[in-house]
Amino acid sequence: MGEIRLTPAQQAVVDDRGGALLVSAAAGSGKTKVLVDRLLAQVCDPEHPANLDDFLMITYTKAAAAELRGKIAAELSKRLAAEPENRHLQRQTTRIYMAQISTVHAFCASILRDYAHLLDIPADFRVAEEQEAAELRQEVFDALMEQCYAALSEDNALRPLIDQFGYGRDDRRLAELLLPVYSAVRCRVDPERWMQACEAAYALPPEQKAEQTPWGAYLIESLKKTAAWVERNLKQALRLAQEDAVLGEKYAPKLTENLEAVRALGARTGWDDIYENRVLSFGTLPPVRSPEYPEKKDAVQNLRKGALQALKDAQACFYAPSERIMADLQNTAAPIGGLLELLRRFDRQYSQEKRRRKLMDFSDLEHEAIRLLRQKGSTLPSAAAREIGAKYREILVDEYQDSNAVQECIFEAVSQNGKNRFMVGDVKQSIYRFRLADPGIFLEKYETYADCGAQKPGEPRKILLSENFRSRPEILRAVNDVFGLVMSREAAELNYGEQEALRSGLQFPETPQPKVELHCIELDIETAEGEQRAEKCPEEAAFVAARIHRLLTDGTQIAEKDALRPVRPGDIVILMRSPGRAAAEYASALARYAIPCVTDRGGSILDATEVEVLCAILQILDNPHQDVPLATAMASQVFEFSPDELASVRSASRASDLYDCLCTVPSPDAKLEGFLQWLGEERARAKRLPLTELIDDVLRKTGLEEVYASMPDGVRRAENLRALRELAAGFEASKGGGLLQWNRYLAGLRESGTAVAPPDTETGTDAVRIMSIHKSKGLEFPIVVLSDLSRKFNLQDNAAAVLLDEELLIGANVVDTEQGTYYPGIAKTAIAQKKVRQSVAEELRVLYVAMTRAKEMLIMTHCSARLASRLEKWNAALSEPVRPEVAASALCMGDWILMAALCRTEAGELFAAAGPNEVSRVWEDTWTITYQSAQALRTQPARAGGRTQQALRTPVDAAELERQISYVYPHMAAAKTASKLTATQLKGRAEDFEAAEEAETPEPRYRTVERRKHFTHGALHGREKGSATHLFMQFVRYAQCTTPEGVRAERERLMRERFLTPEQAEAVDCEKIVRLFQGPFGKRILNAQEPKREFKFSILTDAGAYDPAAAGEQVMLQGVVDCFWQEPDGLVIVDFKTDRLYDGPERKAADYAPQIGAYAAALSRIFQTPVKARYLYFFDCGEAVEV
Repeated sequence: MGEIRLTPAQQAVVDDRGGALLVSAAAGSGKTKVLVDRLLAQVCDPEHPANLDDFLMITYTKAAAAELRGKIAAELSKRLAAEPENRHLQRQTTRIYMAQISTVHAFCASILRDYAHLLDIPADFRVAEEQEAAELRQEVFDALMEQCYAALSEDNALRPLIDQFGYGRDDRRLAELLLPVYSAVRCRVDPERWMQACEAAYALPPEQKAEQTPWGAYLIESLKKTAAWVERNLKQALRLAQEDAVLGEKYAPKLTENLEAVRALGARTGWDDIYENRVLSFGTLPPVRSPEYPEKKDAVQNLRKGALQALKDAQACFYAPSERIMADLQNTAAPIGGLLELLRRFDRQYSQEKRRRKLMDFSDLEHEAIRLLRQKGSTLPSAAAREIGAKYREILVDEYQDSNAVQECIFEAVSQNGKNRFMVGDVKQSIYRFRLADPGIFLEKYETYADCGAQKPGEPRKILLSENFRSRPEILRAVNDVFGLVMSREAAELNYGEQEALRSGLQFPETPQPKVELHCIELDIETAEGEQRAEKCPEEAAFVAARIHRLLTDGTQIAEKDALRPVRPGDIVILMRSPGRAAAEYASALARYAIPCVTDRGGSILDATEVEVLCAILQILDNPHQDVPLATAMASQVFEFSPDELASVRSASRASDLYDCLCTVPSPDAKLEGFLQWLGEERARAKRLPLTELIDDVLRKTGLEEVYASMPDGVRRAENLRALRELAAGFEASKGGGLLQWNRYLAGLRESGTAVAPPDTETGTDAVRIMSIHKSKGLEFPIVVLSDLSRKFNLQDNAAAVLLDEELLIGANVVDTEQGTYYPGIAKTAIAQKKVRQSVAEELRVLYVAMTRAKEMLIMTHCSARLASRLEKWNAALSEPVRPEVAASALCMGDWILMAALCRTEAGELFAAAGPNEVSRVWEDTWTITYQSAQALRTQPARAGGRTQQALRTPVDAAELERQISYVYPHMAAAKTASKLTATQLKGRAEDFEAAEEAETPEPRYRTVERRKHFTHGALHGREKGSATHLFMQFVRYAQCTTPEGVRAERERLMRERFLTPEQAEAVDCEKIVRLFQGPFGKRILNAQEPKREFKFSILTDAGAYDPAAAGEQVMLQGVVDCFWQEPDGLVIVDFKTDRLYDGPERKAADYAPQIGAYAAALSRIFQTPVKARYLYFFDCGEAVEV
């Protein structure tokens, strides 16, 4: 590899002067070198030499700031060595330590201390670490809630909030709601103004329609885009069908009908117009037995199914007419107002407590800086801002793509009208939206700044650095191939065109091995896409370990300083989106080949097994009468009590807890005696030793660190134990507590969900590293194994009760306190849709970061069940480039890799599963692409401890082994079908099983609220009222119910005779009962001979009626029929419903059709009599609907 020299674009960055400059520096483009060279070019300018402390240099971590300072110092030393007599350079060797090279928070803290007198804040404030700030926020929240509850009867603002969002047994739900919302609101430039905008958005005029709200308009526009995409897909399906005479004849009419329906839906603009004309059924394609081109049949079906499913999902937002949508918004206005008021109160009390303690958190630093740097009530810079800005010749911001709006205001305020700003970053690597980074800030400048040389003097401009000095050309082209296909402004917030494509800036010596590999593994378990990750992790981990073993043993070589050398373990990294507990599985798989590894698990050390054991030991040293910690300690690798031994001890004594059992065992063995002796002696020491000394003593006496260091991933385990010891030392120094306080402190951290970050892994170890993609950002590795590509995107944040957005403001769940349910309102639905799009765009950027870490080889693995069906889905929807709607519909990173792979002719093994397509072609480089089953992998020789299992002497009958391996359980469908079903479960059961198999399981719109008992005031709600009505109808004398007086008398009788509780009696609506029995349907019931009520049944029936795959199997069907009677020509069934109706009884009746159909089938079999009529009677509207 040749020496890196500045390219023309890099030189332009170094030489450019005279205005704001944005540098879009792609991965591996030498960004830091260019930044240092630009800085020193100004320092060494012969005409206008600058000093290093004339610059403000902002980075995003302390480590990055220290690294940048070190590189500047190193380059300065080189230049000084070339000019030892240069006095100006000599002065810079001291000024380097005065230069403002820091994080944005450190810069804010510096200026706040200098100008504290202008803000009335203490100059000696202390910056709270995030963990300390989180504890303080929880403490303030608890105190605030006590105040709120004390004044709840007089506090009209907070009551709706607590009633609707404070459900559950305690305040935890409110804390989970308020604290994250508070953090998000504080990331706004002006939090109070943003909250006022939220309040204004919910001040809804009575005549306003759903489409006139920002949320309705967003959802309608989203539906239109989906309909346009569906229309294109259906046109493509129609074209494919017409290329086959048989398919054209059979499929064209239905496809044309679907096209017309989709076009009509896409043309509608009003909310009610869309709601009333939703396409609820698209029908099915007619059967085709012998098409001329069978592969076209599959392609047409897959295209249509994927497109129509997307349209169904988009239509699901239009779940009610505009009138009810607006009523929902009105119902959430008061709780949201209460939340905003609670946020204000919390902010005041939290600020007061911080001021009392002379503390500032990171958010305070930014907002106080804005208060200092802006004129009051204006966005113009203050006198202080002008004074501070005058010190700096240039403001350099590294990793600019990770800025947020608050930080952008700070940078702008201290710049000279924005003209002396130098911003460098890569928006394709913006992967910190969860920390509220806003890539839109970078993109806005990227899209509006002129190219350097094309701008007018003094105007902002941009320079693109696209040459990569890290990776082999084959890897760069693989990155370009993938992202040129799937990355677009619509799908990922930015385009990936020729300007953005990576170009190689280095020459590498040739090596024979493939540079890019994709290995697809189909799991052989019959579960839907998205089964538990733990189930598929072992196969993938075993495959990866075997591939790494081959790299280390088959002579694979990589380049190092223009020469080649064999691969070492330290050259390899396994990257995963979120390693979590999978890291241990991979570590174990590597250990079977005696391959050393270290992991960066991420998350919290408190979740690590070794830390849990140490914490358990510390808990029992304080109080041994705690069964869970005691059992954890005893069962650990330190004391090695087996489950049988623990069970034996527990059963040998009738003592109340495990410790008492241990102490009262009649004849303890030496192992138990030794444990109890150690525990007693260590408890005695715990009373006199300081906390950290006690932990040191426990580690020394138990050998805990050595035990876990000897296990797979031992280096990381030992580091975690030392990290806990350091945490204890900090606790002891800051809080001065002992063992009891320490255990309570850890319990508080766990309860609040506060993570204790694991220590950074020692990079000098010659071992395979297992780490998250986020941790790998900024690093490079000769060989990258990108694994776990089938992990589904984590979109759980959208399940929060309240969601926020800069433009769409705030949306919440609608809580129906009567029915005891909640569901997302229109505002939350719109915000959730937008957040999903943003999250998917970020996941695509995360994939870009992962792929660009590789220097020599990139090995990707995708392990999934139903992989063939996913390949068929993407194969049918493929185009070049991939349409944005298709790219945005990916469920995991592996989907994008599969899309790219299916465009390559070398993907023959994938085409064998998915069929051919019209897109695949020969590319410049060849990937190695394999497709195999997990079953086939398991038949390959496995290795353990460096020796193959073939060395085992046990003789094997090959035919018998093949029979066992290939055996398929003949009743798999039955195994997946419940042995017992209730008729109620059949309500809304999917009928189109072929479509349902590939469709994503939708989140239920309605969810049940867990009530807080002390806010119910004894009154019944929703379902409880319905149960009371059914109980009344079971025992009431029908003939007495034709008048209000009669119903009230019956209600009193049933309460007196203990059939109903007073609350249930109160919940019975007399008017609705009278309306039933005064009407024609009620009179029919009165005229019936001996109607039977609450008739319970249990029958065996064919499971194929409820799941075609289980046809021929038996299932127990149970149910309770509300009422039925015999008429001369058959049975009449009625099911009473207390549902609140929004869409009319006919639509609701359709939902219950499977349930009452099951009743009819059961009664017909039991009484050997046909069922002549089936009715649903809705008390809400007083109508009987025949089904």
